[in-house]
Amino acid sequence: MLKKERRPLFINFYNSVFSITRTKKLDFDALIHKARKNTRQTSLGADFNEDALKILLKSINEEAGLHPFGQLMIKEKLISQLENRLWAEYWLRKYPEILKQQVLPIVLVTGLQRTGTTKMQRLLSQQLGARPLPSWEALYPAPIGNKEETKKRISRTQRNERAVRWISPAFHDIHPISTHKPEEDVLLLDVHFMSSSAEAIMHVPTYANWLSKQNPTDAYQYEKKLLLLLQWQRNGGYWVLKSPHHLEHLENFISVFPATKIIWMHRQLEQCVPSFLSMLYYSRSMFTKNVDKEIIKRHWLPKLREMLWSGQEFDANHSDKVLDVYFADFMQLEKSVLRDVMVFIKENRKKSGTMENTPQKSFQSRHRYTLQDWGLNDAIIQNEFDFYGKSFFSSNENMISL
Repeated sequence: MLKKERRPLFINFYNSVFSITRTKKLDFDALIHKARKNTRQTSLGADFNEDALKILLKSINEEAGLHPFGQLMIKEKLISQLENRLWAEYWLRKYPEILKQQVLPIVLVTGLQRTGTTKMQRLLSQQLGARPLPSWEALYPAPIGNKEETKKRISRTQRNERAVRWISPAFHDIHPISTHKPEEDVLLLDVHFMSSSAEAIMHVPTYANWLSKQNPTDAYQYEKKLLLLLQWQRNGGYWVLKSPHHLEHLENFISVFPATKIIWMHRQLEQCVPSFLSMLYYSRSMFTKNVDKEIIKRHWLPKLREMLWSGQEFDANHSDKVLDVYFADFMQLEKSVLRDVMVFIKENRKKSGTMENTPQKSFQSRHRYTLQDWGLNDAIIQNEFDFYGKSFFSSNENMISL
């Protein structure tokens, strides 16, 4: 059940003070100037996506409805992404051998949000030879000032972790952030200003519409640079990456990273859809004056459809690269499922599970959600996602916790 969180008193005070005066809009030149001043670096690279950032800023300024403290946080986030880019370009210029490396093979965990992708990523990251992407590297992939530097980036990530827990305990319960645990590589795409992160935490329909019409290959080419930069700092046997974002763009991902094996996590949509929508509600609440549930639903239900449709189309053409893993099996038979996944990774053997007759464990959590929170029911979900398969609509549960 969705509950409006009480904002910390300091944020309420900040908002009341700065709502009296007109808050300045986020400005493209001012953000870049600040990032350059902070890093004492100037080059954003020949492939800097200026249009993407300008369209994102226009959408934020005109549509997002951020409260003053939310705008401050978004401003700092964008400056940090620009700083990441400036430092990355510095190291890539100074050590040209970085880009002469080969990208490690990739095990990519994807699927809709709230399907067990995080748990699978973290388990696979513990396997022999795995090269995980911890939160502090995902947020700050480039060393700051010194080739061996790690302390500043870890410290900044810990500060971010504490801030999220302070601002929104509900969001932190749904998606705990941990500095040293693996995190989504979509954060690397943020540095190119072409990822679905913005439309998850803000109402930015102009930017989202523009993004949906772009070819994401250039963004993946930039992610490749960052992965090589990270390998240069610490190597491994194979990358373990994860993000639902990639489900919509697997053809583009494979074109840039051909040595990829994909673990596609599946879960009954009556469960994962309201869980994800509730996560969006709390994430947007951190930044936005008034979160409109209808706006979230109208934007994200069609997007989830497109993600599944694109994923299924890719799977039909590249079934040897995809292993289907079902949430219910994974929760009940974790060791067995993990063993099958490792066989697939090592031998490329296609295995497929089923959700039929697989009991689920009972989980206790403060994260509770229902389809009714969103004016939805089983029939609407089944109709909206009928192509995805009848076996995913067998749940009779209206209240789920995870």
